[in-house]
Amino acid sequence: MALSEEAAAQAADIIHGAFDARITIDGLPADVAPANAADAIRVQEALLAKIGLPGAGFKAGFTNPPMLEKAGPDGPMAGVMFREFTGPSGTSFKRADVGPGALIEAEVAFRMARPLPVREAAYSEDEVLEAVESALIAIEVAVPRFADPLNQPIPFLAADNGAALGFVWGGDIPDWQDRDLKDLAITLSFDGEPVSEGMPREARCDEVWALTWTVNHFRARGMEIGSGAFITTGAAATPKPLGHASDVVASFAGIGDVAFSVED
Repeated sequence: MALSEEAAAQAADIIHGAFDARITIDGLPADVAPANAADAIRVQEALLAKIGLPGAGFKAGFTNPPMLEKAGPDGPMAGVMFREFTGPSGTSFKRADVGPGALIEAEVAFRMARPLPVREAAYSEDEVLEAVESALIAIEVAVPRFADPLNQPIPFLAADNGAALGFVWGGDIPDWQDRDLKDLAITLSFDGEPVSEGMPREARCDEVWALTWTVNHFRARGMEIGSGAFITTGAAATPKPLGHASDVVASFAGIGDVAFSVED
């Protein structure tokens, strides 16, 4: 049985409380817990209405082969990235907003040159690519509202807006249309120390597929992809908890760095 509108609103209230307080919760009561992707979307939409922040773009998660297998019919997942927590390389976040449990993910993202309006038919990959302005190096600062997020049910994480909070974009990827983006070499560093490398090729997502999936996910939900919107496609290096680090840099070999800092 699908989660009722009232139950979805109650679940969203609980997650929103954690979002506002910047705390984590262990789970949701069984009577309001989303059981599948459709339930998760109902909760997420109620949550977004309660948060009320304007969006800067969209994120996708669980897009690489191992996570797609884990998610099964409930994956991938998607969320809305907030303008208040989106900025160019060199931006800073408050530690009170991100907390030690933030998961730092080096990613390939896209910036849209023109809108993709809501329509009944799905957009083809070619149509989506024609609307892209550029591919970018980026970092997502995912802030889960659930404790031990990687062991939570996938619908819980999707209901939590995919743990979206921070997004930092860097420079354009030259000739991205002619590159195999899975081959980009990446090093993620905290306070000058490497903590993560790019995932092996077989564990990397297909970024163009993830972009197209995200566009059509939100199209089906009646949400336009606007001109200038960012779409980030999922971790390309193993995500790492921020802990108490202050300076984060993702280095993409042959392209450049994207970085942010955390202020106490």
